Amino acid sequence: LYSGQDYLEYYSQFPAHNTVCVDGISAYPVMKSNHAFKLLNCYPQAGKKVAYQPVSYSDMLFREPESQADQNRLMSIVTTSETTGYYVDIFRSKKIEGGDRMHDYFYHNMGQVMNLTAVDGTDLNLQPTEELAFAGANLYTYSYLFDKKSALTDKDIRTVFTIRMSDKDDISMNMWMKGEKERKVFTALSPMTEGLSRTPDMPYHIKEQPTLTFVARQEGEAWNRPFVAVYEPSSVKEPGNIVSVTFPEVQSEEKGSHIGICINQKDGRVDHILSSDNRSDICRLGQMSASASYALWGEKEGKDCMAFLGGGTFLQTPQIMIKSVIPVNVLLESKQGKWCYTASNNCTIIIKGKEFQVEASSDLSEIK
Repeated sequence: LYSGQDYLEYYSQFPAHNTVCVDGISAYPVMKSNHAFKLLNCYPQAGKKVAYQPVSYSDMLFREPESQADQNRLMSIVTTSETTGYYVDIFRSKKIEGGDRMHDYFYHNMGQVMNLTAVDGTDLNLQPTEELAFAGANLYTYSYLFDKKSALTDKDIRTVFTIRMSDKDDISMNMWMKGEKERKVFTALSPMTEGLSRTPDMPYHIKEQPTLTFVARQEGEAWNRPFVAVYEPSSVKEPGNIVSVTFPEVQSEEKGSHIGICINQKDGRVDHILSSDNRSDICRLGQMSASASYALWGEKEGKDCMAFLGGGTFLQTPQIMIKSVIPVNVLLESKQGKWCYTASNNCTIIIKGKEFQVEASSDLSEIK
């Protein structure tokens, strides 16, 4: 119940949710917050009905009041077929006046089994720990976590959460996370997911099963070393499409929080993703360049199949260029041999050297 001690100390607090807790103290008044999120950008446009798009994203900024930290979270859903797709989560966090002690990224998932390894499958040698606890001037919420194990590593990691199904069609959530220096990763159990216990036809008894919990702790700031993760759901009957996820270095003449992701898939498609905290910077990732908050280039068998410019003015791939005077959201997709686009404002699109001046369109329109 909302009046219960576990609600006040755990369920209503940051570590019980999928977010970042700063210095172990992030909090605001329960059930009455006056601290709004700022929507920096999103696609498709909020509040407007449009046909389903293969890419969606939101870019949010939040001033966490207790620690006085700025938190920027960019989340995206990328659909690659009728049955496959993945999520992208880029979470930047830093205290305004510096002096960051740590930033803790929490992720909770359903299931009975959790497996955390390096991305190449090697053992991280997780050891029992009492580090996630009230001791150390943290929120008492931390003491609700138990069966905790940790490892200090700068390696890219892979975590798999599995729901064991009675029909053997086990469901998994697969997570890839970029490694960083001064990064510690944890596995833990936390109280059962109360809300889901009231959902009918759940695959197991939620009230009898603790919640699988992953924590990544970044010592110091987590803005230039943000938490970068890719999630893909799968099952035995509908296996995932991702073969590997890597996080190549981004080239830029300006300092900043520049992130690169490369996602290789079973059908031969490769997605290249760029993200920057300064959309005026020109960032380069292999054969891709962009000035944007979020940009994605999809290629298959040496041919561009999709390009997305999110909150930016420039995107270039081997076959495509998108230019705009003001920051725009532009989706360019190859459909049955024809190129279709959406654009939040007028812009220039160049495909294999042929230039098109296109007008704003919220629905997929064929380029002619």
